[in-house]
Amino acid sequence: MKQLIFLSCLLVTLGTGTRALAHTDEANVPADTYFAMAVTENSHNHYGENLLYLDFQEHIDISKIAPRIVISPRIKGGNITIDGKAKDWNPTYLTTIWGRVMNNYPLSEFYDAVPNEITLGSAWDEDFIYFLVQWEDANHDASTNRNLWTYDGKAWQKKKHVKPNKGTPAKKAVNKGDEVFGKESEDRVFFMFPVRDMQRNFRAGGLGCAAYCHANAELSAVTTEGAIGEDVAAMHTNVPKDKADVWHWMSTRTLPSNTLKDGHLVYGIGDYNGRKADRGDNPTVDNDTKKLKMSKKGQPAYMSYRDLAGGNYGNSNKNQSKFESHDAIPIQKTKFAKGDTIPYSISRPSTGSRGDVTAFATFDEKTYRWTLEIKRARNTGDGNDYQFIAGTGANAPDNPAAIIGDPKRGGQLYLTHGCSACHQEKGQGLYQGGKWTFPRVQRASGATILKTVLQNREMRGAVRSFIADEMKNSSLRIMPDIHISEQEAEDIASWLQQQFTPTGK
Repeated sequence: MKQLIFLSCLLVTLGTGTRALAHTDEANVPADTYFAMAVTENSHNHYGENLLYLDFQEHIDISKIAPRIVISPRIKGGNITIDGKAKDWNPTYLTTIWGRVMNNYPLSEFYDAVPNEITLGSAWDEDFIYFLVQWEDANHDASTNRNLWTYDGKAWQKKKHVKPNKGTPAKKAVNKGDEVFGKESEDRVFFMFPVRDMQRNFRAGGLGCAAYCHANAELSAVTTEGAIGEDVAAMHTNVPKDKADVWHWMSTRTLPSNTLKDGHLVYGIGDYNGRKADRGDNPTVDNDTKKLKMSKKGQPAYMSYRDLAGGNYGNSNKNQSKFESHDAIPIQKTKFAKGDTIPYSISRPSTGSRGDVTAFATFDEKTYRWTLEIKRARNTGDGNDYQFIAGTGANAPDNPAAIIGDPKRGGQLYLTHGCSACHQEKGQGLYQGGKWTFPRVQRASGATILKTVLQNREMRGAVRSFIADEMKNSSLRIMPDIHISEQEAEDIASWLQQQFTPTGK
């Protein structure tokens, strides 16, 4: 009877010109999996969900859609065009989440992430997997000028991080008036999928990407850095041979090439950087003599032939922002004017496994919304990639999703759990003798709090024998065991994110 019902199903419209198919080929349905997704507003501070569930469906069941569940129905091949437009997607099948703060550097490397709604969609066909991401840009700009070289009349300087615009969500950042250390960055979207997960982070109740991002915070929270920045926080898996697939779309570096940075995470301890690139050419090159090892001093290595031929140098209002490899020529003896700009990133076609993913995004100047579409072969054959193939799928979430934290309750929890004894009354930390005796935790995320106080002991216990030697040489874990729920961690975080101590204080 069940087969007869399947065979009698009519084609269901997935969107304008796109149809979800009713098939009986259940054996070909990709295995359900957990993943993580985050959005970044012009910095490394980001919001999203560290653990989402991807429910692949042969027959559409929108009742499965939930705050942490994204359905991926089967469609007919060719029905989704990767053009940065959502016309091929039926909004009925999309999941909208309220992205929680996943990271804010506590010492003002950049302006804080301001949580907002993110709309997610997925679909699959015989050969490909598709994703849709839509969100309102927090500062209402496209942020395509990461590290933009700007001539100050004497030398080239990287553009400073822009201040939040009036009337935007970014203006609500608690450190909006602070001096920040970071240079101008870019909007980003980050995906993570488990390739090998012996630590069991990508499962119901797991930590997801929070277990791997800033993994050194779990081992030691003491740092002599004046500001926590991109080169300080470590990313790696915590168990030998565990691996995660990482997709990183960026509005400056990868948007012009219609792709994203396809990489992976490998095992490490402490401050080891386990984030590795997949094989092939990077879709972007840093236009920096220091980075290219052409000089000890950083300045642009290349300039735009189009701008040179068009007489745009010496006229700062006409410089081009898009900079592709075929347009790049070595810096010439040219009379530059104050305010002239040269892009920091040079776009080029990616190759090999780095070119597996097609990504196209558009920014709507009227609604200030990004629309990003992603397409990749379901099976790339690369051991560093997650393969969206049939198999035993992960069990669906059985625990309630954490909701927006209650700062009043969080402040009470901060006191009752004795957090102030080390991290001080408002989470400002204790800086003594040129180092942090107890780190500043203001504006920490719930995921960071949860993994640090619990230290993932239950999950690490199953594999402790593999890492016994490494742990002997690691920094001491100075945090005591504090048993709190995911929601309680989010409540504490919501309170800490309202606390503020100016830079250097």
